[in-house]
Amino acid sequence: MIKKIFCLVILSFAASSLYADVISFNASVDKKTVALNDSFIYSITVSGDGRNLPDHQIGNLFEFNRFGASTSQSMTIVNGKSNVSVTYRYTLGPKKIGKFTIPPATITYNGKTYLTESVEIEVAPAKNIRSVSSAGSMRASVRSHSSQNPHGKAFVKASVNKPTVYENEKLVYKFNFYRNVDLISAPEYYPPDFTGFWNDGSKLKDRYEVIDGSNYRVDEVDTILYPVGAGVKTIAPTKLKITIMDFSGSDDDFFSVFSNMAGGCDKVLETNPVEVKVIALPQKGRPSDFTGAVGNFKIKASVDKQNAETNEPVTLTVTVSGDGNMKSVADIHFGDYSGFKKYDAVVANALDNSKEFKTIFIPQTSGDKEIPAASLSFFNPAKKRYDTIKTQPQIIVVRGESVYLPDSSSVESGVDATRSDINYNKPIKNLKQFKGHFVKKPSFYLIFAPFIILLPTIFAYKKIRTNPLRKNISSVAKIQKLLKNAEFEVSKNNLNSAVNLIYQSLMEIITIKIGIASDNLSGVQINERLLNSVADKAYIAKIMEICDKLNFYKFASVSLDKESVKILIYNIKSLI
Repeated sequence: MIKKIFCLVILSFAASSLYADVISFNASVDKKTVALNDSFIYSITVSGDGRNLPDHQIGNLFEFNRFGASTSQSMTIVNGKSNVSVTYRYTLGPKKIGKFTIPPATITYNGKTYLTESVEIEVAPAKNIRSVSSAGSMRASVRSHSSQNPHGKAFVKASVNKPTVYENEKLVYKFNFYRNVDLISAPEYYPPDFTGFWNDGSKLKDRYEVIDGSNYRVDEVDTILYPVGAGVKTIAPTKLKITIMDFSGSDDDFFSVFSNMAGGCDKVLETNPVEVKVIALPQKGRPSDFTGAVGNFKIKASVDKQNAETNEPVTLTVTVSGDGNMKSVADIHFGDYSGFKKYDAVVANALDNSKEFKTIFIPQTSGDKEIPAASLSFFNPAKKRYDTIKTQPQIIVVRGESVYLPDSSSVESGVDATRSDINYNKPIKNLKQFKGHFVKKPSFYLIFAPFIILLPTIFAYKKIRTNPLRKNISSVAKIQKLLKNAEFEVSKNNLNSAVNLIYQSLMEIITIKIGIASDNLSGVQINERLLNSVADKAYIAKIMEICDKLNFYKFASVSLDKESVKILIYNIKSLI
């Protein structure tokens, strides 16, 4: 029995020793042929039991620049045994054209040396990229802030796509970071504050560029600017802090230095300031409806229906697209739209190169009706002139009885005419004409004292009775509760629910004012009944304005915003 146990221990030890010696070590590239202005990935993978995977060493690679490195690790467990695989990936860029061999990498494990296979790489001429024969023009924009070491260098450059622009014209500020040296950590980017410009955001992209026969990785930050005001404007320098390998005191093995985690060296690169001349928009030829749009635009329109009933909303969608400052496209304009009730246009969707407006037209009469063309006036910097573009008019077929809104001017004139027909009693010009006799005993007037004391109470009670909102305290409480719930929905960003609650509160106020339920009444009917019940026409106008706004949000496919909904809640509160 002891002999069997001893044999099992010996076999287990031999098996574990055999497994401990099992290790995999190989190298590969993601492409065999690479252009001079391109890069490729050189990968080294070490696999084993994971207890003590060795570090690797790579020989001299003078024919390649190194642009970065990354590491990934995975683990698998089979029959209770774990296997760990670590992959080191190096981004390399060729320095010249030709065929080159990446020598084997090595590791030492349990006293044994393992080598990867060598890898062949063919470098072809650069293609589809600008090749600069002299970096002098590049360095002209660099304020002696080029970082250099025996294995490469890094420098920055700033420029604009045009030195002279008009007010509100699109300008692209380009910051380029050139490097063919390895960075230990991510760069720290410090852009200028762009005083005198509207900053519309930045985009990052990268490429490779050959300068003086050397391949550089170029990280470019493009910032869209729109100048505000005319004159010469200066964009302050952009700064970039980088940490590169410190090769002082190290051997010539670049990758060995990286593997041994040599110390880094901090450098701050800085561009020169950039001047831009901004020209004021000309006064000559400026259209009367010009609102500041600058660029080159197109316009189109469509309606959500070709057939409608009278007093049924029709949504007109106008899309403006093109190259320019879309933020300066603030509004569109229409010609005569008689026969329609029109709401103000709102922005339903806005992108970098397009903006969508929605406008509601409500037909008031039947027949074939024409929604007028929408127009936009803008300044075209390329042509140096103002242009006006228009959509095609939209024809819709309207059925139903005509709807006529009451004219406030006619109402006023009607009141004046009524007053002219009234013959008022002539006032007594002189009290001396009265020939009666007053009671001379003061005690007689004490009879009237209780009535005099009661008179203010009667007036106060009458005021309460004639105030419709105070007359129905429960309705006021209901309105306040609806508005409180609307505010809660706004806080949760449920704007559509908030608008529905606001609409209910407005209907409650109108119901109290006119004395009947207002949910099923049209806007015209509500306006007519308010005119018969409420003397304050400014108050009626405010109710109808809020009602129109709520109907607009109900009919139009637009995105709500918190501020607009909060303003509606405030306006409803002012009605109570």
